[in-house]
Amino acid sequence: MKKLRDIVICICLIYLCTFSVNLRPYAAEKTLGTLKKELASLEKQLEENQNAQALTEEQIAQTEQNIETIKNEITSLNTEIKDLGEEINKLNDDIEKKEEEIKKLINFVQVSNGESTYMEYIFGAKDFTDFIYRVAVSEQVVDYNDKLIEEYNQLIETNKKKTAELQKKQEEAMQKQQQLELERVKLGQKMSDLGEGEQDLASQIKTAKASIQKLENDGCRDNETASACFQRKNPPSSGGGGIISDTGFIRPITHGTITSEYNSGRPHPTLGGVRFHNGIDIGVSGGTPVYPTANGRVGAIVRRASCGGNQVFIYHNINGKTYTSGYLHLRSINVSVGQQVTTNTMIATSGGDPSVEWWDGCSTGAHLHFSLANGLYYSDYYDYDTYLAHTFNPRNKVNFPSTGGYFSGR
Repeated sequence: MKKLRDIVICICLIYLCTFSVNLRPYAAEKTLGTLKKELASLEKQLEENQNAQALTEEQIAQTEQNIETIKNEITSLNTEIKDLGEEINKLNDDIEKKEEEIKKLINFVQVSNGESTYMEYIFGAKDFTDFIYRVAVSEQVVDYNDKLIEEYNQLIETNKKKTAELQKKQEEAMQKQQQLELERVKLGQKMSDLGEGEQDLASQIKTAKASIQKLENDGCRDNETASACFQRKNPPSSGGGGIISDTGFIRPITHGTITSEYNSGRPHPTLGGVRFHNGIDIGVSGGTPVYPTANGRVGAIVRRASCGGNQVFIYHNINGKTYTSGYLHLRSINVSVGQQVTTNTMIATSGGDPSVEWWDGCSTGAHLHFSLANGLYYSDYYDYDTYLAHTFNPRNKVNFPSTGGYFSGR
């Protein structure tokens, strides 16, 4: 039993992990006032970022000056190292000369048996004056010998000190070179981070301004979301200036075959790789009439997009809640933005044939890509990623046959 329980738990965890990959967060709508506050915060962040960049530019200038100083110091160190090397070579030459002198003196002293030579030399004087002279000469020879040995030892010690100094200078030069390289890496990374931050903030500000401008143009109030504003200005009705309300969704086309599912994790037919699919594909011949999935109003039109081709987005008010339906890979568009449409209005014809819609790089054959999203695309939100987060499986609202299944009728 315990083993069976462990297997069941494992299967559940695998299912949950797999399911979590397909989850899409639904972003809550924000009021016009909230958007304004967020815009002010973003603009403040951008200003701080730009101030930081200005300060960084000053630091960069100072760093470049420090780099130049370090380079000059390295050049000076290299010259000093070269001079030290030449000085050591000269010391080595002097040592060799002193060694030769010492050898000659030792050979002279050791001509006979040790110090007796000095005694024979001294007592071989002809008179007292000569004796004094010979004693002085002998002392000078001994002193000179001692002096040569002392100079020799001093030269050896100087050589060692110069060699140690040379090694120290070389180590310092290498350390400063490493500091220079590290400074360059940090400088480049900091500039890269600041640049990316500025671009991200600028993009967010652009989106926020567009959202605010759209709400203000629509006459929305600071305490209203786009949906609340839309419903206030366009109450459900059967005609006139408001949107035609509805109670549900139907198929957007009279017949076709389901060729691809929502979020199917399919390999993309033209872009490659496994990519999120935000709608259902319906295989039909090019030129097939396309209708709204529910009563509504045309919210946006996109023409000749490099991925998706001609597109129509329609706003709906279903039982007091707003939705957006999307129709992609169209051959022709028969409506305009703001136009009210019913489920019987032919809004477009299907396309997606590469031999005809050659500009549509994300289609390999004629079909209709149909999607549904919460809220109003191009009104509540504008960027494509947010739109993806708002989409949901059209099967949740529309009755479609299973993958590969053919349907006839709406």
